[in-house]
Amino acid sequence: MTDQLQQLLALAEVDKAIRTVDGRLADLAAEEARLRDRLAQEEEAFRERQEAHRRLRHEALTKSTEVDATDAKIRGYQKKLDHEIIPYKEMEYLREQVALLRARLDGLAEEALRLMEEAEQDGERLREDEARHRERVGRIQDDLAAVGRQRDELLKQKDDLNAKREVLAAEVPPHLHQHYERLRGSVSSPVVPVDGGTCGGCHLRLADTTLERVREGREVVTCENCSRFLYWQWR
Repeated sequence: MTDQLQQLLALAEVDKAIRTVDGRLADLAAEEARLRDRLAQEEEAFRERQEAHRRLRHEALTKSTEVDATDAKIRGYQKKLDHEIIPYKEMEYLREQVALLRARLDGLAEEALRLMEEAEQDGERLREDEARHRERVGRIQDDLAAVGRQRDELLKQKDDLNAKREVLAAEVPPHLHQHYERLRGSVSSPVVPVDGGTCGGCHLRLADTTLERVREGREVVTCENCSRFLYWQWR
């Protein structure tokens, strides 16, 4: 194997490592997006939980306010009946209203009490839900931090590989390097082994003369079909 072919192989190995790093970075980007989506869903779900509790509290307060307003109205009517001189028809009307409001008041008070108790119990559950919510958020944030650390490590690896690539690329003769770069733009492996008489890239049969030149290893040989660089893989 010529020195030039060894240089091309070394360059191809570095490019393969860079592709591997890029693939892992893409996987991390997808994982980060998934985790951020989970975090957004978790936050939204807890906001909805808080809103449901707020509505329950508001309903309980509204019902309690209605109880107070009904009781105040009863007392106002009763005061008028007890201390004012009013026409008989108005008296009958007020007595009727007092009876109706008192009958309604019991139901309102019972409903208000039920809602207040339900709101208190839900408040306790909300505190428990919040603790679990914070735990879940914490775990997701820890996972995001781990993804960030892995990304930083991979980016450093990629920087090191790119620096190594520059050195290796500078060692390859310009005409071979130009051909290599053209190949790299269209195929994943510009340098491939001969595999059972065929090109390891396009898998087409190679001419006998091409096989002999590759086997001898005295020059850089390319596939007559796909133009990839070829090397002999001794078994």
